[in-house]
Amino acid sequence: MPKKQGEEHDRQADVYAASSVDNALRTLVYLRGHQCARVTDISDHLGVARSTAHRLLTTLRGHGFVEQEPGGRRYRLGPVLLGLTRGPVDEPTLVQVAHSHLARLRDEAGETTNLLVLDGPDSRFADGVEGPHPLRVGTRTGDRVPAYGTAGGKALLSELSPEAARTRYRRGLAALTASTLPDVDALVAELAVTRARGYALNVDESVMGVHGVGVPVRDRFGTCVAAVTVAAPSIRLDLARAAELAPLLRQTAERIGSEL
Repeated sequence: MPKKQGEEHDRQADVYAASSVDNALRTLVYLRGHQCARVTDISDHLGVARSTAHRLLTTLRGHGFVEQEPGGRRYRLGPVLLGLTRGPVDEPTLVQVAHSHLARLRDEAGETTNLLVLDGPDSRFADGVEGPHPLRVGTRTGDRVPAYGTAGGKALLSELSPEAARTRYRRGLAALTASTLPDVDALVAELAVTRARGYALNVDESVMGVHGVGVPVRDRFGTCVAAVTVAAPSIRLDLARAAELAPLLRQTAERIGSEL
């Protein structure tokens, strides 16, 4: 491409990008003042075609800046933007609040408990309390594991839209064990099951012979900030036992969230 044509192409691309950013910001400001809106409301406000407004809202939803009302067609501000306006929960505070609850859950479940946070494509173990059995799963505080391979990571990913989850694994899923989910489509399907079931599972997916069950932790504003899990040798944590532990995990998550 000749130099002048290349410069003109770059200039047009810059103008288009600036216009898209402008429309995105105007959309967020509009939603802040109207609580919720339809695609037609946004297209009329911006003066763009409905298809353009729909693509814009889809992009914003994919990054968590907006969300759709359950069972509806209207959009409202999403958890990422609301979390930014309220300020994040710092990790030292999160760990300090959660630790006693992890210890209580360990006593009630009789197994190792963990607190995990989402860190890009990974789940990071922020804290943990070891179980009482001689044969037990050790805590992994500080370790990072791809989020699709842990119960806590799946619980955290299940709080994202399918589009946002996909963007974290554009290069696919690396196999951690023979039981790791095979691809991103399988992950998105698993996350849908997780949301419907109310808890996430890890069945030999990061370490053979180790199973886990986890749920998200939401702060008082409803923003997901972490996940709590129970991890145990597979001989003591089958699918039936995971279902029995799920209510305990939810209670723990609610107690932590109420103090954040």
